[in-house]
Amino acid sequence: MKNRLTHSLVVMFLCFVVDSLLRFYLPHDLLKTGLTIVSYVGVMMFTFLNNDIDEEHRYFFAVICGVYYSVIYGNSVFIYTLLFLGYAWMGKQYMKKATFTYFEALTMVVLTIFIQESVLYLLMWITGITKLFVVTFIVWRLLPTLFFNAIIFNIVYIVHDKIKLEGDVNVYFSEEL
Repeated sequence: MKNRLTHSLVVMFLCFVVDSLLRFYLPHDLLKTGLTIVSYVGVMMFTFLNNDIDEEHRYFFAVICGVYYSVIYGNSVFIYTLLFLGYAWMGKQYMKKATFTYFEALTMVVLTIFIQESVLYLLMWITGITKLFVVTFIVWRLLPTLFFNAIIFNIVYIVHDKIKLEGDVNVYFSEEL
């Protein structure tokens, strides 16, 4: 089972590298007055892998991913670590089996990205880092980010299906099928 955790961490690292490459080429307005698109390949893969990780490693996996995400993309270890822990908890509360259907996965990914973007905007607004109106944030950042990631989701979904890290676990009887 530790082997699955190691493989999942390697996959997450590769997804974060892809995120870094995509963010380099995507529009990003530092003045926050124009179009900004944020790639969330790592967060999407985390949503899938969260349900593939064994119960005893799930929150450790979330903390490692949250801290890494914080160091690379954010300035606050606490916020992203809490977000990833929250995603791990919510994802497992929702799941009945360790696999997603396509539309469940798309819904979970879009909801996760929506939550992350909303929490970040709210924190930036409360602390005075941004003065963007909600409508401006939605039009120039949230909607383009959700649309772009919904398109990229198809690739992430196929890659996750190909790497075959998940197990068929019956949570009602806690035995592998």
